[in-house]
Amino acid sequence: MVTTDALAINAHDVEKVVGDLRIIDADAHFTEPPDLWTSRAPANLRSQVPVLRTIDGVTAWYLGDYVFASVGGNTIQEGHRKVLGTQTLQPFEEIDRASWDVSARLQLLDEMGVYAQILYPNAVGFASNSMFGIEDLKLRNAVQTMYNDFLVELQHESNNRLFPQAVLPVWDMDLTLKEMTRLREQGITGFTISDKPHMVGLPDLDAPYFAPMWSLANDMGAVINFHIGSGGHRQMGAEDPEISEQIRRGSAVAGPNPDLYWESFGPQRRLAILATQFYMSNVRIITNLCMSDMFDRYPNVKIASAESGLGWIPFVLEAMEYQLDEMVTDPSEVKLQKRRPSEYFRDHIYVTFWFERVGPTKLLEDIGVRNVLVETDIPHPTCIYPGAKERIASVMAQLDPVTRRRILQDNAVELYGLPIPTDRR
Repeated sequence: MVTTDALAINAHDVEKVVGDLRIIDADAHFTEPPDLWTSRAPANLRSQVPVLRTIDGVTAWYLGDYVFASVGGNTIQEGHRKVLGTQTLQPFEEIDRASWDVSARLQLLDEMGVYAQILYPNAVGFASNSMFGIEDLKLRNAVQTMYNDFLVELQHESNNRLFPQAVLPVWDMDLTLKEMTRLREQGITGFTISDKPHMVGLPDLDAPYFAPMWSLANDMGAVINFHIGSGGHRQMGAEDPEISEQIRRGSAVAGPNPDLYWESFGPQRRLAILATQFYMSNVRIITNLCMSDMFDRYPNVKIASAESGLGWIPFVLEAMEYQLDEMVTDPSEVKLQKRRPSEYFRDHIYVTFWFERVGPTKLLEDIGVRNVLVETDIPHPTCIYPGAKERIASVMAQLDPVTRRRILQDNAVELYGLPIPTDRR
């Protein structure tokens, strides 16, 4: 079978490429620990918050009798062994402790040669859309607040090596602003939101409804993150047993989906096809942002497109420029934005790579060296583990030292304002 393993590179050459750089992993995930909500809930809510249960060998999060969420993507088995061909290990006891325990995660980072990570949720989805499945607003607010409390504790416990991006209660804009302020004061460096709020009944991101959020982010200089796959409408599946079982098992390919893959394929090949298309799902948010006046209105806002890859970026930048000139001729539309789409991209948007070789070696000039971050995607199925540092070094080897420093360290430090010493002397 043909594989895409990292090019062989010896330890001496790895250190020669990486040197004293502190590698910042710009997209990893932290699995929600078993006591996340029960240990933080007040006595009157302890019986109502999500709990982890294992039924018939499958572990999932439950709210009462209903499935709330799976355990998320977890392919690192106890003992630091990556299991191929699966989305998630079952039951929870099979999952390596480094997926959900701070001290174990830091030990894993040391093993990988990674200094710090930007973290996204796992089980609850990559933004707050799954929270909409909780119909009781008071309970929803409480569950979301406890989750962010956990993220703050996680960052502090890691001694500023783990930087989770908080979820926002976008169903209530006043509460969103309060939460942004509260979390920023406690050191949170950015927020992860859905690129498709219409999936949960909210207006588009450029609508007046979201203006206070953008304005506050602009004043704060906080990063707004769009992780691929954050735009679904997650429900607890009470009315549909098939949906409930799909959520419980964390399966993205539970049944036929002619829009994505051929019905004759098995579940593993379906997953590979889905994942390949998934990376480019952020083309929608990037194109809409760069074709709008959002960055004229909010010039200090920075955007991170997580787990979306690099290879398709030059084509989309070129396509936006061409189509803007070909299609937008009405004076009322021409005057919408003050600058070109590629200019907005260069000044405001950051993209990540992990398994790619072509993008980070041949397309940097077209993308922009200052717009590129590196990631590992631990502990998801596509994560570059084991051998993350070696793979990164083999890709970076042919680049000059200044470019390597930008991509592996400085871009992320500057974007997120990380309190990380970049000089080891």
